[in-house]
Amino acid sequence: MTIENRNVVRWQQGKCVLVRPGRAAERLDPDHPRVPDHCCVAFPSDAVRSFTLPVAPDEVKHLGQALPFMLEESLLEDVAELHFAHTALHDDLHAVAVVKRSAMTEWVEALPETLRELPWVSEALCLPWSQGQCTLVFEAEWVLARWDEAQGTRIEATLLPALLSTLEGSYEVLVAYGQNQQAAMAVVPEPLQSRLQWRQGGLAEALLLAAGDSAGPDLRQGAFAPRLPLQRWWGAWRRVAFALCAALILKTGVSVADYQMLKQEDVQLRQAVQDSYRRVNPQGAVVDVEKQLNRQLAEFGAGAQTRAFTPVLVALLSAAAEIDGVTLMSVNYSGGDMRVNLSAPDFRSVEQVREQLGKRSLSAELENSNARQSGVLARLRMEI
Repeated sequence: MTIENRNVVRWQQGKCVLVRPGRAAERLDPDHPRVPDHCCVAFPSDAVRSFTLPVAPDEVKHLGQALPFMLEESLLEDVAELHFAHTALHDDLHAVAVVKRSAMTEWVEALPETLRELPWVSEALCLPWSQGQCTLVFEAEWVLARWDEAQGTRIEATLLPALLSTLEGSYEVLVAYGQNQQAAMAVVPEPLQSRLQWRQGGLAEALLLAAGDSAGPDLRQGAFAPRLPLQRWWGAWRRVAFALCAALILKTGVSVADYQMLKQEDVQLRQAVQDSYRRVNPQGAVVDVEKQLNRQLAEFGAGAQTRAFTPVLVALLSAAAEIDGVTLMSVNYSGGDMRVNLSAPDFRSVEQVREQLGKRSLSAELENSNARQSGVLARLRMEI
């Protein structure tokens, strides 16, 4: 599997320099730097101290808070003035980086927002490394050195012999990159020169052999953890947000107007219902028009012992229309009984009306009748 090489943005004396593997360094625009993918920001390793630390599994959960107390006795500076970052390597081993808080604050204020979003690492840990190897990059008066998975530094060339003597036994091969081999050999102790493998080039050439995974712990942890770029997002989505707010306000206004209109219509409908109820029943209190009207109409509805008033009245009118000379004078309804006063030419016509009602499944009794010169006045009683 091919692993993409890492691109490095070096922070040098307030300036950003992009170093691509195998290519010449490029100065970046300080205001709007454009960086490639798979990139990190590398800070001077003399300002960032890195090392490995064994950590028990039960301490990992609170390692971020415990690091200052665990390392307090081994550090000369006040831990309150230091920033700690860590990352797991393998088994119970963690890589730890220590840097001054003042330096972190300065970098946060100086770097453009684009570079704040990239991982921040020590430049020495960007060098290639393998077991038993120490990698050196000679740069003018400075030398970058990496001799362990999470240990490296940036040191003056005159101090390199002391460093290599201190690390004696931790490496078997010295892999050195530089432009002037003679000058480099002059600062390497003579007993170690036999282990030296010289390669022409600098950091860009060394990156060709560096692993593409993380170069030590990301310094942006704790109080310096990356925050959401709200200001940049607001600039990109401001117009959309304004449009959504305007649409929301318009929609809310239309909804409120519809609600007020529907509320007014509801009041008018309720008033119309109450007026209609009062035309039917002008007396009594009105609490719930619908329930009261339904209850009163139920008395005229279909049931086990009574029939609906309106169909009975229609049947009565139809029966009277079948007989010539019969005229309905009045119709009274009360408690399920209907009394009909009618005028007929003779008693036979009254009986024919009763027969017509019987054909329509209505039973009618003759309560009384009176003979007059113009005919007969009769009153029929019907139970419905």
